[in-house]
Amino acid sequence: MDPIRNSTAIFKEIAESFDSKKITDPSEIKRFFSELIRQTDGWIILDFLDTGNWDKVEAFELSDDGLLTIVWHDYRTAKESTEDKEIRQMVFPASLYSLSISINSIVPIVGDKLAIFLLNGYAKTEKEISKLYKAERSEFKIYNNSFFERRIVRKIDENWEVIDYHCTPIYSIAIIPKNSGISSFDSKQFLYTYNIQDLLKRLSLVIEALETIDPTDYDLICEKVNTARRVLESALKLECCYREVEIKGDYSKLLLGPLLNYVKDYKDEDFQPVLGKMAELLNEFSHDSGKPVDLDKAKLACMLVMTYLKILKLEIT
Repeated sequence: MDPIRNSTAIFKEIAESFDSKKITDPSEIKRFFSELIRQTDGWIILDFLDTGNWDKVEAFELSDDGLLTIVWHDYRTAKESTEDKEIRQMVFPASLYSLSISINSIVPIVGDKLAIFLLNGYAKTEKEISKLYKAERSEFKIYNNSFFERRIVRKIDENWEVIDYHCTPIYSIAIIPKNSGISSFDSKQFLYTYNIQDLLKRLSLVIEALETIDPTDYDLICEKVNTARRVLESALKLECCYREVEIKGDYSKLLLGPLLNYVKDYKDEDFQPVLGKMAELLNEFSHDSGKPVDLDKAKLACMLVMTYLKILKLEIT
């Protein structure tokens, strides 16, 4: 089967071989990439949340601790003439171009004739990323490429390496078949749509639970509202990513108050008081305020979060 001409069929078959379900088990993730690269010979497209993209994959590696590395170009052992190397370095000056992610899941989006796959990982701080890649006796620099990605540039044994580390749990990578007609802009929309839909599902479960909860079960009420708070924080981080807000802090250290400050200027004056009320209610359920735990207030807090999510969905999808 021609890996380019039949790429859409290959992707659909691979998705169906995994029952078109989310893939989270490390052995299944390894099997997925083995099959994908074997059947396509690496002729696939990787699109990223910022509309960047790759046109081919040379190899992949999944470590025992879940670090997935995908290689775009590897010239470290290539046999090149001096002239060929000089020409190549005009376009690709480094010896290695790859990306890494502490992989969490692969989600198939399956249509009638094709499938695409979305990837997300776990958050890593800049310090944790440095520990992974800052080898002894090597030149090393880490750049804040975007909110969801850090770029590592290092020199080892006379070879320069460029590694883009996807450092948030946001779904930031889409694997697309060749000749599918899907553009980088389309992939960006797929990624944002899936991210926001996932948050809406999580919040809907909270709201459903609050409808049947015992109004005297104060700890459970607070627990549900705190889940809504985490959903909101995730959504605010997604909005920061969408609006390309420059944030220097690590994903895991960003909390509700600072996040609201980052996005409030993008909201009209009528909606800004809603953000304030939402924060006030969520804080009341997150701390030992000494006030009565009111189920109706809990429902109101969650409905305000739902309102924010639905407005965000209209804006970014």
